[in-house]
Amino acid sequence: MSISLKIILLLICSQIFSFLLSVVVLRIMTKKKISFLPLLIVIKCTLFGNIPLLLISWLLTLRLNMNVYGTINTILYVLIVHNVLGYSGWHIFNMSETARRIRMLYELNLAGRFRYDELADKYGVKNMLDVRLKRLTDMKQISEHNGYFVLKSLLLYRIGIVVLNWGFFLKYNVHLRQGLKK
Repeated sequence: MSISLKIILLLICSQIFSFLLSVVVLRIMTKKKISFLPLLIVIKCTLFGNIPLLLISWLLTLRLNMNVYGTINTILYVLIVHNVLGYSGWHIFNMSETARRIRMLYELNLAGRFRYDELADKYGVKNMLDVRLKRLTDMKQISEHNGYFVLKSLLLYRIGIVVLNWGFFLKYNVHLRQGLKK
């Protein structure tokens, strides 16, 4: 089996491990009613996956009798790809949740500010709005001042615009483009 194939299999296994670990941790925390941000749990599980991955990739390079530079390059490659895949994989599963928050950020950006009751009228369900506002506040994307929510950071907003435009480019979300032109 070639080194490339071994590395690909190692990276696939690392993603499965990180995913299963995050599922277990999220379920335990949910059962114990511990407050948490799912994104942070998944990120921590992906980062934790670096420990066994570092050891396994180092053992793989030893077994293949690689020189120091080959060992360092292989380990760095494996760690970088593992973390990028972990980060990307979470966002694939999280798109629908993120899309709602991005829409809220977009509307806040257009209006400049909204009162809580204006947002509640716009989104309908109070609980849904509370959850999203808490997440955006916890992630330091928005803040509340004198009863008004304002953008605190444009990071998620800009990422959302890139993803939204990519969807338009691929001919997805055509209905959203019409809604955003209002």
